[in-house]
This record gives sequence, C-alpha cells and structure tokens, in this order.
Amino acid sequence: MASATRAGHRWLKWVGFLCVLCAIAFAVVWYARNANGNEPALNTVEVSRGDIQNLVSATGVLEPSNYVDVGAQVSGQLELIHVRVGQPVSTGDLLAEIDPTVYVAKVDATRAQLKNQQAQLADRKAQLRLAEIQFQRQQNLWREDATTRESLQTAEASLASARAQLAMLEAQIEQTSSTLRAEEANLGYARIYAPMDGTVVSIEARQGQTLNASQTAPLLMRIANLSTMRVRAQVSEADVGKLQPGMRVYFTTLGDAKHKLYGELQYIEPTPEVTNNVVLYNALFTVDNQEG
Repeated sequence: MASATRAGHRWLKWVGFLCVLCAIAFAVVWYARNANGNEPALNTVEVSRGDIQNLVSATGVLEPSNYVDVGAQVSGQLELIHVRVGQPVSTGDLLAEIDPTVYVAKVDATRAQLKNQQAQLADRKAQLRLAEIQFQRQQNLWREDATTRESLQTAEASLASARAQLAMLEAQIEQTSSTLRAEEANLGYARIYAPMDGTVVSIEARQGQTLNASQTAPLLMRIANLSTMRVRAQVSEADVGKLQPGMRVYFTTLGDAKHKLYGELQYIEPTPEVTNNVVLYNALFTVDNQEG
C-alpha cells in the first residue's frame, strides 16, 4: 500500500509540472502574437539647425516714407482736376487749374501801364537831351558875356529837373516791372503742377470749389512716393529696451498675415505717447515696395 501511494504522488507531481509548462508556453505564444500590434508608436524627427527668436510684438501704421501736400497759392474757382486717386504722376505734370480770368486781367493791365511808362521814359530822355543842349548853349553864351546869369541858372535848373524826372520815371518802371512779375507768377500759380514723382493718394478739393488762399494755402491733394514705405510701430515701455537701431524686423498685414515684409529698424523716437495709461514708443523702419 505504501508503494502504491508513493507512485500516485509522483504521478500527480508530473501532471502538475506539465500543466505549468503548458501554461508558460501558452503565455509565451500569446504574447508573441499580440505584442507587435500593441507597441506604442515612436515620434522621430531629423536633427537640424534653426533660429531661436525673441520677438517683440507691436501694432502700428503703414505710411509713405516721402509725400507732399499740394496746395493752391492763389484764390479762385477750381475749374479742372486732371488726376484721380491712385494715378501715378511725374514732376511737372499738370494736376489742376484755377480760373485765371482775374489774373489775366491784372497781367494785361500791368503790362499796359508798363508800356505807358516806357513811352514816358522816351519823352523824358528827349526832354533831358534838350535841357542839356540849352544848358550847354547858355554856358557858351556866358563865356562870351552874351547872356545873363539868370538865364544860365534857369537852364541849369531845367537840366537838373529833367534828370530827376527821368530817374523818378525809371524807378516807377522798376516798380511796375516788379508788379508785373508778381502778377505773372500768380497767373502761373493758377495752373498747379506735380512737385515730385509719386502717386496721388488723396484728393481733398472738388472741381468747381472756390478756393480762398488769402490766409492759408488750401489743400488740394497729396502725392506720395510708394516705392518705399515706412512703418511706425508702437512698442510698449516694457519691450522698448530690447530694441536697437539696425535690428532686422518684419511686419504683416491683416489682409495677408502669412506674408512677411522685412526691413531694418532705423530709430526709436525718444518722446513716448501715453494711450489709455500705457506708455508707448514709436519705432520706425522702412521697407521696399517696388511692387506697389
């Protein structure tokens, strides 16, 4: 009986050992089949060099780097405007015309006055020549003791008077000539020409409008050079210390936020502006705008 009992125990041990081996083998096979499908994916990236930016962000306005406000130097009705907004112009192009009627009349009147004075000048020269001859004759007669001292003095006074009247008339002619030049200049100002190459960016006056230039020059339009634009960015007081002239900067517009336009910081205005209790400094730089 004892021998049979020991044989039964050995059999049970072998059965238990085989069960454990089967369980281990099953676990190994199951893991081998399912491990590849549950592996976590690894993110990889190629090593490369790049730039680290410390950005100072600011908002600002875009404006022409060079522009001129064209005004009228004379008063009158604005008859014609020869340009429109957005039109490119060159130096000397005719922009507008003011009614020249009054100025033409003034020029004509001054020219007529000048011609009258020039005719009087010719008469005065003839009178002076006559006075010189009479004085010379009286001198010759005085040497021959053939005339009186009173006649000699009268001839001398007539000569001096003729010279004075001639000098006075010459001064009047100079004054009239100066007035004529001014009137001709005012007539020329009735036609307004472009003072620079650029683009008409705004027109303030309207055709038919009456302009009064007696106190200040009325603004007609603005011409700007759009080939180079200037950015005036407002930088906060906390960030302005990070900026220095010469730094490379860029800006984007709301219409095309992905397109960066680059420039170089020129200068920072030393006087700040306070907006809603925020201290802002204007940082200015220019960008090339050949494409308009």
